[in-house]
Amino acid sequence: MSHSRFFISQTLTRVSVVLLALLAWAPNVHALRDETNQGRWNQPCESGPDAAVPGFLVNMGPTGARGILTKRTFVVKFIFPDTPAANALKLDDVVYGANGKEFSEHTFGGRVHGIEGPIQDLGLAIEDSEGGSDGVLHLMVQRSGQKLTVNVQLEKLGRFGDSLSQDCKKIQILRARAYKYLVDHPGGVDSQGRCVKTLAFLSSPDPAVFAAGKQLALSWNKPYDDQTWSWHLDFQGITLAEYYLLTQDKSVLPTLQSTCDLLRNCQWKAPNIVCYKLEDFTKKKIKVDQETLQLHMDLYDGGFGHAPYTTVIVPRGGGGYGPMQWPTILAIDAWQLGKPCGIQENHPGLEKAFVFLEHGTTVNGHVAYGGEFTLNNGPVDPEKWKTGPDNKDTYSAKSGLAYMAYMLSPNRPDAATMMKLHLAHINNSFKDLPDGHADAMMGFTWGLAGVLASDDVALKKKVSQYYIAWLNMARCAGSDSYVILPGRDYADLAYYRDNVRNYTTASVAFIYSFATPRLHLQGVGRKPPAGATAEN
Repeated sequence: MSHSRFFISQTLTRVSVVLLALLAWAPNVHALRDETNQGRWNQPCESGPDAAVPGFLVNMGPTGARGILTKRTFVVKFIFPDTPAANALKLDDVVYGANGKEFSEHTFGGRVHGIEGPIQDLGLAIEDSEGGSDGVLHLMVQRSGQKLTVNVQLEKLGRFGDSLSQDCKKIQILRARAYKYLVDHPGGVDSQGRCVKTLAFLSSPDPAVFAAGKQLALSWNKPYDDQTWSWHLDFQGITLAEYYLLTQDKSVLPTLQSTCDLLRNCQWKAPNIVCYKLEDFTKKKIKVDQETLQLHMDLYDGGFGHAPYTTVIVPRGGGGYGPMQWPTILAIDAWQLGKPCGIQENHPGLEKAFVFLEHGTTVNGHVAYGGEFTLNNGPVDPEKWKTGPDNKDTYSAKSGLAYMAYMLSPNRPDAATMMKLHLAHINNSFKDLPDGHADAMMGFTWGLAGVLASDDVALKKKVSQYYIAWLNMARCAGSDSYVILPGRDYADLAYYRDNVRNYTTASVAFIYSFATPRLHLQGVGRKPPAGATAEN
């Protein structure tokens, strides 16, 4: 089951809610099981510069070309004008290799994860060419039945360092360009994008970009109401807390206090949680009595769903979208970041959120999507679920975020143990970070962020070296912006959100910002860096 969800405005229609439920409970319906990308090679997005592209095609890095992915090739279906590929490639060219090496095979569907195949091979060839003496990418092309080599001139940007947390020349160039793109193209992001964009700017060593980050944070200095979905509260709380810890600007504290209070109101609370009825299981011929059902439903205590439980779910009679680990872990981060800001949390919600998280964490460090440990498929023994054979070496993205939650909670007696567990899980399953059907970019961003925030030098190098190919392929012509790639198992719905170019670029800028860390989420200590005060 996918771990990511895109965040929807509070005016979401009931039809959209039904769609989200279908995506959650029937993931195979939306899996990338064939080479048509579920018909999305021909389904364009509606906004941003990528609306000109005829469908959700694979971006072929800074060449300016987009193509359909087959097992061993890209079939060129769009070329942006005035880009390196414009006078070199032609529509329907079949690109089957680069720099003298044919592409390996991409495996569609199933439990196989990773970017191996044409995406990785071309991404690494781009790295070699940009790090070479002339910057030329030699593409192996079949055109009208003939094989030829097409030379595409790229910039000589150099190579990435050992880790994305290393402030190398290439990261410095690409980070500065991403910042400029986001400054020149404001808006087009929801609360997740707004959060990572602001955090990226606040991490910048450039005073002008840092000032823009302060403005972005202050533009969010307005309390939400009690109908606000938990995602928005999570990301607002994280952003304002990090801003305050950098600047000591007390003007955001009333909003931050309100956000932390509203998060507690959003939380699912036992006893007598109602999200299933006996008939839900009798229809499926699953035997369960009311007492057992209630005991399992009460295991949702402390979790967070899309909408506030007490003001939205309960008044409409229970049910609705159940609690999930993603917004729960984000709420933990917001509360823990609020503490050094002087936000006093005197309720049991924080501990209950950790209990919900730990109910949904296996002995291998796999973090559940939601309530797999209790009722998603009928009542199960939550402790036996933790050792189940299907919950190993898969879906590592949430472990990055969970690592951060424990990193921000050093007083918990199990913090060190759980941090080690989640890094071990990422080490075993990091290839699935960009997989997802609703918002894989969220998983990729926070999963990789957890790695880069850690002190595990070997893991940072291992994961960074694997994903430089992804970053090179997602980078658009001009090397100033990024667009999401289709995941191996799911046609990512984030491509069709407000402005996928702004959203992806904000996420990548946040990843690059770990090379100049200033935030608690990046593992920096409590003391604000010199010069980062509200007056500067």
